[in-house]
Amino acid sequence: MSLSSRCADHLPPGMAHLVPDRYDVIGDVAVISLPDDLLPYGEVIGRCIAEQHRGIHSVCLRMAPVAGTRRTAEYVVIYGRESTETIHREYGCTYSLDVKTAFYNPRLASERHRVSGCVRAGERVLVPFAGVGTFVVPAAQRGAKVTAMEMNPHACTYLRENIRINSVQDSVTVFEGDAMQLMLSCKEPYDRAIVLTPYGMNTALDEVIPLIRRGGIIHFYTFTVPEEVDMLTAKFQGMGCVVAGMRRCGNVAPGVSRWVFDLRRR
Repeated sequence: MSLSSRCADHLPPGMAHLVPDRYDVIGDVAVISLPDDLLPYGEVIGRCIAEQHRGIHSVCLRMAPVAGTRRTAEYVVIYGRESTETIHREYGCTYSLDVKTAFYNPRLASERHRVSGCVRAGERVLVPFAGVGTFVVPAAQRGAKVTAMEMNPHACTYLRENIRINSVQDSVTVFEGDAMQLMLSCKEPYDRAIVLTPYGMNTALDEVIPLIRRGGIIHFYTFTVPEEVDMLTAKFQGMGCVVAGMRRCGNVAPGVSRWVFDLRRR
């Protein structure tokens, strides 16, 4: 049964069709966005989510999108326990996080799995904007030596915890601080970089490219519209990279999507 159907008996007539059937599940926390007309019925909808998904203990309403250098959104608990700290499992990895204080996007799970599958044992991998470690941990599990950078202190605490609970402490070095500044003093040539760029920070690629050996790979994530993809491809080629592949990784706003470009440094 869809969420809108489950909510139909609990909402005024004619409003059930406004209920989105898609919501995110992160561990035992559900996150949903609602149109303004449904905000007064948040608790009812939250209860229906918990009934539909028995493992849910907290339902959060996303009040504002992910923004800022710490990549956090604004959430309000509309049903269940107030704590939004949780344990999430993904492709054999375990992540501890708080959805209110650290960035995590469950819709990128298959993309994280794809990229980690490209990592080879012995590679030196750079992960700026590391968040809670969802690209870091699987790369380390594949046998890479990973350098992770994260400026959000809450996310960095979870990053270190996730490195520990996944037993990859010997394979990861963590730097807490602004990756844009940290990369300026980074000297080691890396075989691969995984760059989940925050919105509006495409200049990060300027700092990443010199740190990658010739022939090395950069998985570069950015936000753009389809009409600008060809322009970006030409730009990256002009920066000394071959575009080995590209793909859309979900919509973030009307007409705007997150894209990943798999680049090889010439």
